[in-house]
Amino acid sequence: MTNTTTASAPDDSGADPDFYLDLPDARIVATEALLEAGENIADTIDARAMSCIYGDAGLGKTFSVRAALKEVAADLVLLLQFRSRPTPRDIRMELFDVLHLEGKPPAHPSEFDRLLKRALARRPYILVCDEAQQFSRECFEFVRHLYDTGKGKSRPAVLFVGGEECYKTLYNEPALASRIYIWQEFTPMEPAEVAKNIPLFHPIWANASPELIDFIDQEAGGGTFRMWSKITHHVLEGMKRRGLSEVDETLARWAIRRSRPARPVRSDDDR
Repeated sequence: MTNTTTASAPDDSGADPDFYLDLPDARIVATEALLEAGENIADTIDARAMSCIYGDAGLGKTFSVRAALKEVAADLVLLLQFRSRPTPRDIRMELFDVLHLEGKPPAHPSEFDRLLKRALARRPYILVCDEAQQFSRECFEFVRHLYDTGKGKSRPAVLFVGGEECYKTLYNEPALASRIYIWQEFTPMEPAEVAKNIPLFHPIWANASPELIDFIDQEAGGGTFRMWSKITHHVLEGMKRRGLSEVDETLARWAIRRSRPARPVRSDDDR
């Protein structure tokens, strides 16, 4: 399974997703993974089910999800995203905010949950749990609890989007794993996919030789659009500074040196 471009959080869930580094002139590439994610998300919403999209960082999971959801009414998409490990109360409070509930949040968990269940049942919401590798088992169970109390079309569709830890936690808990309707793993692009997709990704690669694109990918690109976005950003800056109109190997090597560490960092276990 391939990946697609990466994104930072847009202001509007229904808008086009943003490219990493706000890369100018970048284009959305209809990779197999993006198309498959669109189908999987549409099927999840139609079934009012729970699904999991997972893979390593930088492979385009969030970008693909938001690209697939851009045709959905923005006020139906409830985006939960935590940069550190949340608790069920953190999720309650975030849902209270994104649902625009009035008054003060209830102090007692059971009262709070009843309020959220009533609110979630009012409309066909899509609950997107991004960076879900941050979720503990208790957080996944809490989302499952909210989901299980719904019925039919009043039940929210749920998308878990995250790294390998998200997959492992869900997979290793039978009560959770059995409720996942679709699993989709994102992996780096294969060389043939890089050769096909990168010239479509940005105009500076449209006329680049296949050998140069393969060299960059082998040295640093790694089949991920996030890394290619970074390299492209540096190449554009280098072209502007040097007055170049095309990418050559010298410029590519300069961009690669800026895009990755010069040497691997050894861990304590390696010493």
